[in-house]
Amino acid sequence: MVPHDGAGRIAPKMNRMGSGRGLTTGRLLDTPTDFWLSCLLAIQAFTLFVAIPVGANDRILLDASHLAFVAICVGMLTSSRLLQAALLATMAILIIGPPLAAGIGADEPSRASMRHQTILVFALIFNVLITGVVGRRVFARGRVTVHRVTGAILLYLNVAAIFSVAYRALSVMDPNAFEWAAGRQPTGLADVTAAYSYLSLATITTTGYGDVVPVHWLARSLANLEAVFGQLFPATLLTRLIALELSQESAGSDNGP
Repeated sequence: MVPHDGAGRIAPKMNRMGSGRGLTTGRLLDTPTDFWLSCLLAIQAFTLFVAIPVGANDRILLDASHLAFVAICVGMLTSSRLLQAALLATMAILIIGPPLAAGIGADEPSRASMRHQTILVFALIFNVLITGVVGRRVFARGRVTVHRVTGAILLYLNVAAIFSVAYRALSVMDPNAFEWAAGRQPTGLADVTAAYSYLSLATITTTGYGDVVPVHWLARSLANLEAVFGQLFPATLLTRLIALELSQESAGSDNGP
């Protein structure tokens, strides 16, 4: 007997071997898109609070975190070929660029400074692209889920990462843009990355320990802008998303059996 579908058409036979090979891929593709926002938040938290602080000893952690970020954004959060290509290109430059530049002899002070500025530009582009992809998903039409709320928290941390890169770029252009307490001046590249990440997180949360002070007028403006964002974003957009998620959950339970 030939199997038919509900409309009376001949139903195609199931290829058991093909379905077996595609089972894992199918499950990944069937995973709700919002779920990946929570995964990215976990990766970003690991990046900011583990990979960057210990970067002086092991840069592999930071590169692995960036690769995981790109893999999820390219594979699960955006279908735009242009965005996918831009993310992959900037990621490749960030990973391959520094050792390649060092290998061809870019260790003179002027060349090293130029190399550092170039890498920072691509790091800024990378973080802005990631933030754009995440923001588009968080504020897309549809039901507000708990994963979108975690995505909004991810946006908050991503903005801190963007300002961290901006501070580093400014410090390269003007080494006296920030005044550090005695004995706290960062030295090596990994040290500088960790120091300005710390500065950005302290600024966006308005903690202000007093061990570093912005001196340059642009540094002060950036710090003020980040501090204002750090106060307004949780109090407005994040609170609104949480309220929507709770109200939808409540409405769903009221309509249940």
